[in-house]
Amino acid sequence: MFVSSRPVNLVWVFRPDRAETDHDRPDEHAGKPVHAVGRQPDNVGRVEVVLGDGARVQAYRHEVVLG
Repeated sequence: MFVSSRPVNLVWVFRPDRAETDHDRPDEHAGKPVHAVGRQPDNVGRVEVVLGDGARVQAYRHEVVLG
């Protein structure tokens, strides 16, 4: 168990899967902080992700990671 007496700031970031064959993937958003993640996946398993700058992208849940 991790115990700290200092405040910890956890940030989720968008890391698109580089192995994805869909060339319309928004790689220009890689590494941006995530503001919100949708709950309902689309027909291929992606959810809507709202980035810190307001951009909305479709992403697999494993593409939103601690950063």
